[in-house]
Amino acid sequence: MFVGIFNRIKCKIFFIVLNLRIITLTTDFGEKDYSVGAVKGAIYSNFPQAHVVDISHLITPFDILQTAYILKNSYVHFPKGTIHIIGVDSERTPEKKHLMMYLNGHYFIGADNGIFHLLSENEKDVEVYEIGENEPVTLFPVLDFFPKIVSKIGNNIPLDKIGKKTYNYLKISYLKPEISKDKSFIYGSIIYIDHYGNAVSNINRSLFDEIRQNRTFEVIFKMYSSHKIHNLYTDIIDFKVPKENRAPEGRNLLLFNSIDLLQISIYKSDLSSSGGASTLLGIECSDNVTIHFLQE
Repeated sequence: MFVGIFNRIKCKIFFIVLNLRIITLTTDFGEKDYSVGAVKGAIYSNFPQAHVVDISHLITPFDILQTAYILKNSYVHFPKGTIHIIGVDSERTPEKKHLMMYLNGHYFIGADNGIFHLLSENEKDVEVYEIGENEPVTLFPVLDFFPKIVSKIGNNIPLDKIGKKTYNYLKISYLKPEISKDKSFIYGSIIYIDHYGNAVSNINRSLFDEIRQNRTFEVIFKMYSSHKIHNLYTDIIDFKVPKENRAPEGRNLLLFNSIDLLQISIYKSDLSSSGGASTLLGIECSDNVTIHFLQE
């Protein structure tokens, strides 16, 4: 434990002494082309104190909801002061300006495509600024313009000197679960399919517990249903049974994932070979998930 604490302190001192600033990249550029390397080079050229971290470059092209899901659940684990570049649907148009946001001690740079509201909805510590109003429109603003903003933020230029404060930006939200009037049903939907093919719903644990009130329940998705939600993936294994006599891998299960969203999974799934919940059960984003609470 003390070694871990010492290493964290040593890392923090290292960043302070060298005046390093963490810059994250979340893009739909993929990993084949020159784009990611070029952006990193531009960041270091404009702000040599940068320490660039990749969150993901495998966002489905132009998928803002997916971008928000990944970034919202990643940025909170970075230290305050981190600058996050969003390279998804980033071209400036007459209907889509460039924005900079201060949220909970973090900085975000991107385009006004709904991502800023998705990240900051229901948050209080939020400031949004329009940036680059007089900059020439370019084909690749993540390369040509955003690193300049990184340098200004990193050099502690006040935000109101970098951009113009605005409250006028695109407001879009995730679909929220609906609850029947008699509180017998929660109607949710699939919002994300992950690397393993796990299908993540918009139903969180706190809502489930609030409506359940210790009643038995049935979770219904596609043609499947389940009356049990597990705590761990390995809960479906009976470790008292010898390995050679255990049920095989590949069974489906429900659990609340690490961010407390109800998830449909296949135990030890692999999309590249055996498949996952999305492929084996035919589940796609926006599919319905219903929880029926049974009267005692």
